[in-house]
Amino acid sequence: MQPLEISINNSVYAPEAIRRVIMEFEELQRGKIDVKIFDWSVAWTEFMKINIYQHGPVVSETGDTWMGSLTSRNCLRPFTKDELISIGGEQAFIKEMWQSCIDFDEKTVVAIPWSMDTYLIYYHRDLLARAGVDENTAFANTASFAAALEKLRRAGIQMPIAIPTSGKSNSMIHHASSWVWASGGDFMSDDGRQIFFTKQETLAGLKTYFDLYRFMPPEAQSLDDETCVQAFVEKNAAIAIQNPPFLSSLKNGQWPDQVRENIGLAVHPGTPFIGGSHLIIWSHIPADQEKSAVGLIRHMTSTENLLRQFEETGLVPARLEALNRIESNPVYGPMIQSLKTGRAYKRTPLWGLVEDRLLEAMQNIWHRIFSDPDPDIDLILRSALAIPEERLNLTLSQ
Repeated sequence: MQPLEISINNSVYAPEAIRRVIMEFEELQRGKIDVKIFDWSVAWTEFMKINIYQHGPVVSETGDTWMGSLTSRNCLRPFTKDELISIGGEQAFIKEMWQSCIDFDEKTVVAIPWSMDTYLIYYHRDLLARAGVDENTAFANTASFAAALEKLRRAGIQMPIAIPTSGKSNSMIHHASSWVWASGGDFMSDDGRQIFFTKQETLAGLKTYFDLYRFMPPEAQSLDDETCVQAFVEKNAAIAIQNPPFLSSLKNGQWPDQVRENIGLAVHPGTPFIGGSHLIIWSHIPADQEKSAVGLIRHMTSTENLLRQFEETGLVPARLEALNRIESNPVYGPMIQSLKTGRAYKRTPLWGLVEDRLLEAMQNIWHRIFSDPDPDIDLILRSALAIPEERLNLTLSQ
């Protein structure tokens, strides 16, 4: 039998922690498993190659926002009723994550939830105190958040906040969505047939988000996810917006004690984004590997392995039993609250394309803002978003 090939996507968490879980299954099954690591920035391109050539990994980690696009291509192997029972079924997983695992027929399950994601506010307590910012009220809503950033700026802090302004990571979209949703806007209609980039409420939220440029120096135009973390850890930035793996790196002592002990954590003041990862089986899988593939997914999504994975990497379990055990630790209170009050994107066939075009537009917007000493945010937003909105609407109407 050929090795069972699985692909895992990696950006901030340690792939070796995941690899160890997979290798344990390899030892139990006495069969070879070939693990490939894709960076999130290239994973979609790799998926399209797998889909076109029907070759490569037979099991993959995929982002939940990609499920609509993958499902519409009919490239995923459905799970049988008995397989779902052996894994735990719908009742074992967070409802928000399970919904995106279902085909458009609303009954066929083509993925199993694995991890969850959200974004939290991390801040240096001493810098907020120096600026007279009350950490108990600063993040109550987007208005109080902006007021806190203004106090930090007036206190002489050069970078009150560090958020990505460049790079290929979709975190830029996930960050902006919180401001958009808080303003009553959205990027597209619930049925996925119309783009709302220039809708009044969406533009209002995006303006509030991009107005954060006022709290970043000119050199911030080249910030990506990694440099944001570095700027925050080195105290060049007072506030950062990061996901749970960063919390895990702090907890596990990857950063100096004086940094870790001074950091506070809060729920995003807008509407928190909820995302995550699923495990899928590709339709080109050989029949003699199907049993092993399902067994591997059952092993990777077990409560104990998910809890161990969370401790080592910060990837939040999508299984309810595991999440309930984490909830008992008060350190994770803001994270749990964010997951309970947040919102996920609607599952639509072309969301992957929408993400690509929106990310391109947002990169262009940041570039234009930092290239102008007195940028007109309203004008920049409309001119950068109108054309991709028009073209996407044309595509969706066909």
